[in-house]
Amino acid sequence: VGEFCEQHVARLAQAGAEREFAVEDAALRAVPELFRAAARDGFARIYITAGDGPPAAPATQPRVFVFIEDRAAPDPEDAWELTLHDETYHAPFGGLKTANYWFNADALARARRRGCDEALLFNDRAELVSACCANVFLFHGTRLSTPARTSGARAGVVREWVMARRKVEERRLRREDVTSADEIFLTNSWVGVQPVATLEGRPLGPRAIGPKLAAEFAARG
Repeated sequence: VGEFCEQHVARLAQAGAEREFAVEDAALRAVPELFRAAARDGFARIYITAGDGPPAAPATQPRVFVFIEDRAAPDPEDAWELTLHDETYHAPFGGLKTANYWFNADALARARRRGCDEALLFNDRAELVSACCANVFLFHGTRLSTPARTSGARAGVVREWVMARRKVEERRLRREDVTSADEIFLTNSWVGVQPVATLEGRPLGPRAIGPKLAAEFAARG
């Protein structure tokens, strides 16, 4: 517990500032110490709420909550199966990370009922945004790409970790880019780097980039 904590806290502070949440610096600075005090491995979530008052009231007394749970990450050797979600995804607050996760949770549940591990989401311009709970990277030949922030993608810390180690193009990606990809992998703070085996039941080509990055991520300590 505590890895990438500073990066997550910085993103929360930035998101709070963009949404005019007057979060006290002391509250956010206390979060890493809470993780260290837990002294155990696990998966953590940090939430900032608007505080008391009706929905339209200004966020004058935001509160910070930290939840830590025992939860093991999946094995990157278990290459995942993906499907494409057909309903249009509207990224809340332009891709800022929020707890407004109903659409994502419903799309993920539908994918799981179809025997898939994740689903890819597209915005109202038919651009790829992300998976339900992860960012996504596509590999075509020698070209590695990921959805642009303007499409609604989140600035995830593992997404940033990958982009610091490989040449990655942030660009608008469409369904045909997904279906023609030689390789796909997902990233988030829980799974790390997760290679994908099939898309809509179609096996992808030999996986090279995803497994290498997964091994680098596992050995980063």
